[in-house]
Amino acid sequence: MKKYIIFSLMLFSAYVSAQDINWLSLTEAEAAQKANPHKPYFIDFYTSWCGWCTKMDQSTFKEAEVVKHINENYIPVKFNAETKEDVTFKGKVYKYVKASNGRGINAFAYFSLQGKMSYPSYAVMNGDGETEKLLLGFMPKDKLIEGLNAKQ
Repeated sequence: MKKYIIFSLMLFSAYVSAQDINWLSLTEAEAAQKANPHKPYFIDFYTSWCGWCTKMDQSTFKEAEVVKHINENYIPVKFNAETKEDVTFKGKVYKYVKASNGRGINAFAYFSLQGKMSYPSYAVMNGDGETEKLLLGFMPKDKLIEGLNAKQ
């Protein structure tokens, strides 16, 4: 009986982890991209205070179809747009810049989102780190997948 319970728990934990997007840091993503040069980056730009960002994490990013689509077709990155740490991506260093309103932003988010600072936001970038597609705001499953599949 004990072996059955342990086996069941192992299966359940494998099932639960299979339901998550395999989010990476920028550093991890660059290494993954070298092994998968055909895969573009999918970067989720969020902030700690963004309620819609949390809603995306709790709903859309938990949908099995979204998890599968992003994990299979992209190198997924979760990036706090307000991180104060210097970030290096594709050989460039991006710094935190404090804004006049007291809030600040990391320059990587600003340049990746082409100055469209709304959260949540998502950028699809090619292997050279060039933004090819921007998607802005909370999106239910169908809208996100449609946006990712649309030609731009």
